[in-house]
Amino acid sequence: MKKNLLFFILLCATALFAQNEVIAYFPHWAQYSQFKPSDVRYNFITEVRYGYLTPSGSELLFADESDKDNFLALVKLAKAAKVKVRVAVGGLGSESSMSQIYDAKGLDDVFKKFQNEYGIDAFELDGGAISEGDLPKLLQTAEGLASAGISVNVAIPGNEALASAASKANFSSIDNLSLWFTDDASANDSQVKPNSNTSNNIRTLAAFASAGVPKNKLVPILPFYGKTFYRAKGLGSSHEGVGSGNDGVLPYKDILDKFKDANAYSVSFDESSESEVAISESETIVFNGIPSVLAISKAVKENGYGGVAAFDISGDHKEPIVSLLVTAGQVLRPEVSYTKKK
Repeated sequence: MKKNLLFFILLCATALFAQNEVIAYFPHWAQYSQFKPSDVRYNFITEVRYGYLTPSGSELLFADESDKDNFLALVKLAKAAKVKVRVAVGGLGSESSMSQIYDAKGLDDVFKKFQNEYGIDAFELDGGAISEGDLPKLLQTAEGLASAGISVNVAIPGNEALASAASKANFSSIDNLSLWFTDDASANDSQVKPNSNTSNNIRTLAAFASAGVPKNKLVPILPFYGKTFYRAKGLGSSHEGVGSGNDGVLPYKDILDKFKDANAYSVSFDESSESEVAISESETIVFNGIPSVLAISKAVKENGYGGVAAFDISGDHKEPIVSLLVTAGQVLRPEVSYTKKK
């Protein structure tokens, strides 16, 4: 009886003190929006993920060599703040080089060499727009790296069709499976739809869990940007191509700047998709704001998923009261102080 009581106490203590991850992506293109490693609010996050590295033979190359100094600064500042540093390998557009990851021999030596040289903590294998057929190979590679003592996670599209293939991995050795819940909206579609459908995303997380992926290993990746559509009148309406922003993409912080003129946009929360919609005379913006990030963060907390990841951190607003990072953090890490430093 005493042993059972002790086990119960330890189990409760483990659940009580288990840390929900709040992760931030720092891509190499952040430099072009003047966002620097010193701008990252390290006290708000548990891990920063730098992107991207490209596999090339016996090396891991920086996707943009000009960003190497930023990478070094990011590692230094994160280490000082006791925040884990993970580097992402692959990603959308790297499918040809990812084939080297599936078949490479001595891959653990390549990763260990990079890890020792730069002092990072872990790696992410990003499968990009991976197929069901290739996913087992990617997961097998991750398991191989993990068995060699390398901390590694896998990032794939948040597509329910991949759930059964993902369930075949040995997730006791892989850090987590991160699901991209980004870029649902496209100008190639005839009608406007949410850029990240929170209701669907929550169902997809449940599908992966039902397929056998441990809940605490599932991490949704949320877009900190929205999509714009010219002459659209809301969700389900037709459009005439992309609207404002860089090819129709607007960081969350820039979307809020548009709302400073209270009469310019009508902003609402779509209950069906649990996502935000803003409509003006010239365009519709679909994005994730505080209500949608709050909804998925609560789902993560209540269901015991691993945490949330922000893509990317440069798009967040610096004011804590409207910050998406703070919104997620207040749910998942309420012990942290999110007040603005004076």
